[in-house]
Amino acid sequence: MIVGATSIAWGISTLLFASVSDFIGKKKLTLIIFILGFSIATFTSGLVAGLGSLILVRLLMGITEGPVIPLVQSTMMAESAPKRRGSNLGLIQGSGALMGNAIAPMLVVAIAAASNWRYSFFALAIPGIILAVFLMVYMKEPNLNRGKGTNEKKVKPTFQEYKSVFKTRNVWVSMLMSIFYMMYLLVFTAFMPLFLSGISKYSDAQYGAILGILGIGMFFWQFLLPFLSDKLGRKTIIVPATFIAILLPLAVAAFHTNFAMLAISIFILSLGFGAQPLYLAIIPSESVPRIFAATAIASVVLTGEIIGGTVGPIIAGILADRFSLYTPLWLASGTAVVFFLLSFLLKETAPVKVSHNISEDSVINVTL
Repeated sequence: MIVGATSIAWGISTLLFASVSDFIGKKKLTLIIFILGFSIATFTSGLVAGLGSLILVRLLMGITEGPVIPLVQSTMMAESAPKRRGSNLGLIQGSGALMGNAIAPMLVVAIAAASNWRYSFFALAIPGIILAVFLMVYMKEPNLNRGKGTNEKKVKPTFQEYKSVFKTRNVWVSMLMSIFYMMYLLVFTAFMPLFLSGISKYSDAQYGAILGILGIGMFFWQFLLPFLSDKLGRKTIIVPATFIAILLPLAVAAFHTNFAMLAISIFILSLGFGAQPLYLAIIPSESVPRIFAATAIASVVLTGEIIGGTVGPIIAGILADRFSLYTPLWLASGTAVVFFLLSFLLKETAPVKVSHNISEDSVINVTL
């Protein structure tokens, strides 16, 4: 219930406030407000004393965290040269995976073990506050003018233009992919530790090491694959990467009794996560006018979080209770089959492939 409520609040907030930022054009201010809000909510998590207050705090965390990712990604897309867009966004996405899946869990567990679990939340709030101050001082408002000149008069977007975002083929295909990808991501990352501890009898240190390897692999591949997509094209990378995603849960089920083989397989096959920045952010934002990049990204995140992020863990939990802890792995692999097939419906957007067809109103015309 807590996870589902957080996902719903996160998803709705993502689209609502990302769209507001597109219309008012205040990316910097909006980003700083929500980063500070999330830091406060994180700190407050360490003060909760009951289920009701915990749900309220988690809702606040979802609301304040939601718009941050599309705001950061759309700003990066606007400020990057076309030939660097995949590399820059991949670095952001990969760094998030490294910090969130590898470094942060180890620090949180260490702090909780050394003192009290509440101090973990207090400590987690500090980086967000530092980041907000850093953005206040150094961040510049991104140039989202329709033309290439920085001195051109800003043109306010219309609601008709806003609605056209949701009619764009790559946006709605990415929305469908996001549903099944979020099911895949949350089911796999939530149930793999349960599988390793319940079926394989791994110790906390062993499955902690496996999670660390997964986080490192996601960082590596989520940087490398978008970088390669700048050179080779988006679909050239997405199709094989989403196919490899099918194999990762199967490898866990097959090699869980051999720690070394499992660790190697997880690092290599986490390549399947590497295409995530492409269909969750890069392709949708490259397919619409750049002033609506945040809306395009947020709409993809919204559908993934509310539908995939809520339904996936529920179905996996039911299957695990009724059958065994193997079934969530089969479910994750099945959802990967779906977003692999959907990847064939995407249209290529990489500037190296389609630069001769780009209009001046598109994100991928920015030449900064």
